[in-house]
Amino acid sequence: MDNSFVDTLLELGIITKQQLETAITYQWENSGRLEESLIKLGYFNEDILLSLLERKFGYYPLQLSEIKIDPEATKLIPSWLVRRFLIVPLRQSNTSLACIMMNPLDKEAMSQLKKAVYYDILPFIAKKSDIEQFISENYGQKIPEEAMAVQSERPKSEIPTLLEKYTFQNFVTGKCNDLAYSVAFSTARGYSEETNPLVIYSDVGMGKTHLLVAIWNYILEHRQQRQIFFTSSEKFVNALKEALETHKLTEFKEQYDKIDVLLIDDIGLIAGDEVAQQHFFHIFNDLHQNSKQIIVTSDRPPKEFPTLSDRLKSRFEGGLIAKIDPPDLETRTAILKSKVKDLNIPDELISLIAHEVSGNVRELEGVLKEVIAYKKYKKEKLTKEIVEDILIRRSVIKPYTDG
Repeated sequence: MDNSFVDTLLELGIITKQQLETAITYQWENSGRLEESLIKLGYFNEDILLSLLERKFGYYPLQLSEIKIDPEATKLIPSWLVRRFLIVPLRQSNTSLACIMMNPLDKEAMSQLKKAVYYDILPFIAKKSDIEQFISENYGQKIPEEAMAVQSERPKSEIPTLLEKYTFQNFVTGKCNDLAYSVAFSTARGYSEETNPLVIYSDVGMGKTHLLVAIWNYILEHRQQRQIFFTSSEKFVNALKEALETHKLTEFKEQYDKIDVLLIDDIGLIAGDEVAQQHFFHIFNDLHQNSKQIIVTSDRPPKEFPTLSDRLKSRFEGGLIAKIDPPDLETRTAILKSKVKDLNIPDELISLIAHEVSGNVRELEGVLKEVIAYKKYKKEKLTKEIVEDILIRRSVIKPYTDG
């Protein structure tokens, strides 16, 4: 957090020096942002934060629900950065990137953002809940904490409900994802030197996390005698930080000595942290040299991470890198039909959605969910006009105008 912002909080009497010191200690012990620590401790609230950012520092607040997001802009910011600092990319110009941030005065967030996109940043602000909702809808939900651990013969009934749907059986394949699906399934069935390490990458909402969790589910369901460690790069970095602070680095590394399969969702945060890279490199080497499977997902190929060390780039590129492309019309249609088998939605409406929603799978499913909700709760017959209204409201197509 910028010192001027802290000074303003103290100057206006919103917090005391003692409260600030407590919040800094809390932040150090629990990670996260300083302003989040102040809010969690009850020293001030989000409304005060937004008001100060607007009135004292001149940042303009926006309503996310009323803004059309440029899909090209969302490709510029790595998903780990979006999640960690609560950033919503809005639109880009030749020299600048407009985005919504939880706190534009957060020096670390701004530094990481500029390092990732190489644009001048034009920041706006919005409510945290709105930003989190947007990220959840467009970048997917975080993997539950209970999944992030070593697993072996865990009963199927104990798998978090959110993750049960992510299986190979309900992953719709097409030309866009055939390779990624095939190598993921092969890797789930057993170790292969040809696919170690395996990197699955794509833009947001294309199904890479689905495949990663499908591997996890498959190994557990088939009672393979392999120890799995499923984590995210964010959790890896936070756990490493805690281990360094509490002098428990040996215990941190030992948990990786026991595993046969390492699954890491969204490698980006490790790529953005030099210390994490150093420790991950040694863990990677130990696993790889002992024929242990390493599988990671990413929003870009390893060589395109500007902050990833050359030796890690080399290790990843020595394995198999599988890209998932945006689904073509045939695949989009198949995805929609797989989700409406018993709902009696006319084929022409499915075709309309498939033709108009050409972005990621998550956007496609979002439109379909709204169509299904309309049918379920309105109790009205679905028509082309109703579906078009939903597409217009979601800014998929433009409203029709005379002339």
